[in-house]
Amino acid sequence: MTYATVAAILAAPCLLAISAGVVLLKRAFARPQRLPEEFALAAAWVFLVGSLVWLGAFLSESTLLGYSAPWTWITAAHFAFAGFGALTVTALCCRVVSNRHALKVIRILLVAHPLAYLVTAAGILGFRYCDEAGATSYALIFATQWGAVVLGQPARIARGPWLLLVLALAVPLATMAPALAWAWGRPILQMLQMVHYHGIVNAVGHVGLAFVAFAWGRPPSHSPIQTIDTQAPQA
Repeated sequence: MTYATVAAILAAPCLLAISAGVVLLKRAFARPQRLPEEFALAAAWVFLVGSLVWLGAFLSESTLLGYSAPWTWITAAHFAFAGFGALTVTALCCRVVSNRHALKVIRILLVAHPLAYLVTAAGILGFRYCDEAGATSYALIFATQWGAVVLGQPARIARGPWLLLVLALAVPLATMAPALAWAWGRPILQMLQMVHYHGIVNAVGHVGLAFVAFAWGRPPSHSPIQTIDTQAPQA
C-alpha cells in the first residue's frame, strides 16, 4: 500500500484512540479523588496509537527504527496487547479489590508495566540483559497481579465475572514460560510457535477474556463521578 492509502485507513482509528484517551483523562480529573488507575486507563491509549504507527509501517511495507516486516507487525501487536491491553487490565483490576494492601500492590504494577515494556523494547533494540530483565519483570508482574486479585477481597464484582477474570489473569502465568526461555537464550518454541502460543493466546486468553469479565461484571471505580440531581425535590 502507498503511504497515502495507509494514512487514510488508519486516520480514523488513530483519532478515535486519541479521543478516547482524552475523554478518560477528563473523567479521571472529574472524580473527587485522583486515582492512579483512572489516569492509567487514559494513558494506556498512547500504546494503541503507537500500535497504529507500527501497523502503518507494516501495511506500507516500510521500515521503522530500522525494522521491517515481520518485526513491524509483531511490534504493532505488542503495543496493542502487551502495552494497551495489559495496562488496561491492570488498571481495571484496581476496581475489583477491596483490600488496601492489594490495591496498593496493583497500583504499583501500573508503573511497573510501562517500565517493563520499555526495558523489553530496549532488549529488542540490542541492549544487553534487557531481554532477560524485561521478560522476568513481566513474569513477576503477572504473578503478583494474579495473587493480589485473588487474595485482595474481590467483593466489588460478581462471582461469575470474577472467576472469568481469575482465568484470564492466569493465562500469562503459563504463556510467559516460552517468553522467558526465549529471552534467556534457551528457546523451546520457534518464532511462528511463539506467535501462536505466546502472542495469540495472551491476546485472546488474557486481554480478551479479561475485557469480557470487566464488561460483564462492571466493577465501579473507587471514586465514582458525582452527578448533580437537577430534579425538583418531591413534595
